[in-house]
Amino acid sequence: MIASVMLTDPTHAINQAFDYLVPMELESIMQPGLRVLVPFGVHNSSAEALVIDCKETSEFSRLKSVIRPLDDMPICSQELLDLCFWMERRYFCSFQQAYQRIKPPRMSTKIRKWLILKQESITQKLTPTQTLVLNKLKELDGIAELEELETELNRKGLIRTAVILQDMGILSIQEKLDDTISFTYVRKAQLTVDTEEGYALSDLLRSKRAPVQADMVLALCDNGDMLTSDLVALTEGSYSSLNGLRDKGIVNIYREQAERTVYQKDAYQPSVAYTPTEEQKPIIEHLNRLITHNLHEKIILRGVTGSGKTEVFLQAIATCIAQGKQAIMLVPEISLTPQMVERFVSRFGDSVAVMHSGLSQGERFDQWHKIKNGDVNVVVGARSAVFAPFDNLGILILDEEHESSYKSEISPRYHAREIAMYRAQKQGAPVLLASATPSVSSYHHAKEGRYRLFEMHKRYNDNTLPVARICDMRSELLDYHNTSPISLRLQDELRRNLEKGEKSILFLNRRGYNTFVSCRECGHVLECKQCSIALTYHKKTEKLVCHYCGDTHENVSICPECGSKYIKFFGTGTQKIEDELHTLFPDARILRMDFDTTSRKGGHEMILNRFQKGEADILLGTQMVTKGLDFPDVTLVGVLAADASLNVDDFRA
Repeated sequence: MIASVMLTDPTHAINQAFDYLVPMELESIMQPGLRVLVPFGVHNSSAEALVIDCKETSEFSRLKSVIRPLDDMPICSQELLDLCFWMERRYFCSFQQAYQRIKPPRMSTKIRKWLILKQESITQKLTPTQTLVLNKLKELDGIAELEELETELNRKGLIRTAVILQDMGILSIQEKLDDTISFTYVRKAQLTVDTEEGYALSDLLRSKRAPVQADMVLALCDNGDMLTSDLVALTEGSYSSLNGLRDKGIVNIYREQAERTVYQKDAYQPSVAYTPTEEQKPIIEHLNRLITHNLHEKIILRGVTGSGKTEVFLQAIATCIAQGKQAIMLVPEISLTPQMVERFVSRFGDSVAVMHSGLSQGERFDQWHKIKNGDVNVVVGARSAVFAPFDNLGILILDEEHESSYKSEISPRYHAREIAMYRAQKQGAPVLLASATPSVSSYHHAKEGRYRLFEMHKRYNDNTLPVARICDMRSELLDYHNTSPISLRLQDELRRNLEKGEKSILFLNRRGYNTFVSCRECGHVLECKQCSIALTYHKKTEKLVCHYCGDTHENVSICPECGSKYIKFFGTGTQKIEDELHTLFPDARILRMDFDTTSRKGGHEMILNRFQKGEADILLGTQMVTKGLDFPDVTLVGVLAADASLNVDDFRA
């Protein structure tokens, strides 16, 4: 058997397949999607590769053999392999770049090369580099990792020298494989006897003046198997006491795989399906028919805010689960994920997995394996969740489908909408694109008949839509001398809301304190040297930050161009608005939600939970606060500098 493989290690930037012989003992498990270790290059260094095809013949006569498989089962299906090749053609990327999107998070094998000295006295004539390597190896007690040696000597590419020295019999090269991430395990204790005998043993231990061990046995009798850490804490004992019980044969200690949880199911109240409205009913019935008959169709659902689009999603997904199929639910921002997870877990329990960049690598790894093993039927997440390893998809849903965050800005520069449509077509499933304001291109396709269009014009329970008012800030400046970025009308409405104890949300699409720093004398604007983008002033750190590459600079008081002292800050960011709000409403409780306040793990969820629990009166933020959040007690929304977003050089603006 011949295995055709693609190298997946980023260090091998080679975008072509290689053929390898499959040893007889490996033929039974060799199949596309399996990770394998292969010898590659002149020095036959071990490299990680992915099997893309198994065949009987090859056009090449002299083939190397596969060393061994890295997993027991394939990590990706044929459909996901085909998706990689499609992305390679569609987005002009390499197979390896596409593979990075579908593989388990951070799952790769690090191959470490160790050099071990075999001869202390050397008679052969050596080159200066070989002598340098051997002398350093002797200093390191005759054993060193190649990477460490290259760092110590400040030289790269010493593998060639090491191979020559190995051929001369002076040293040997050994490889050690390390997984970059793996499952986490916990230690648990269990009784080796039945409960009745356990109670008797507990009394016996207490009579022999071993009260801690007696309490441990009693706790295991009452609770069954327990984590060793919990058992020690509960009994105020020690691990030596627990080990003593193990040595006596009373307790067995074993390892168990533990899942890194990303939500607490018990924290959510179970919910039931609502009776569909007259507008929802035909949409749900149409989706159910497509799901039942494995029919692919592209559907646009245009529904006003509060019309019940989420209930349509939930009822369609319930049909998927009832038929043993799977569903992917995409949201544009991870700030939306906590609320969407709450709704889905309340309806479907622990058959929901979550995938987004806000999770730790270990959490994402565990969630991926739950999906791959078929432990869940639904995935909720941001754009990367579109690659979830489901092989029986019933529906793919993109909420707020017009959002630009569905487009990746790093290679491969894929759009989640296109990936969803490719996968849905391959598996015979509908794609539902939902938004109150569909994108120009999607709505055009619907009007042209390429997508099916459904519209919902009424809010659930016939609630009225809010009234939108536009305030002209130029007239406020001229007529009322209002220099604040918050209009007088909005100030009055905020004051009224605070008096009534109701909540408000303010949106400004610009973080930081001021948008740029300029010299009033020569007009010079301070820019990032790498990006030529105006630097933004951040008051909290007294730094100038490039919002494009993240480069940070010290604040300036003198113009670097002309030496003038007339440096002035222009524009308005969320930090400046926060200060303005504190000045206008000293007693108001304000939460700011932007990249700076949510950069820590769980930052989005913490801020939204505080706002939901009534710990703040005003939520101020960037785009994160505009993505379909649902707070019943929010009665006022203010959009600051509303025209700024209209002047972007993009027809979608």
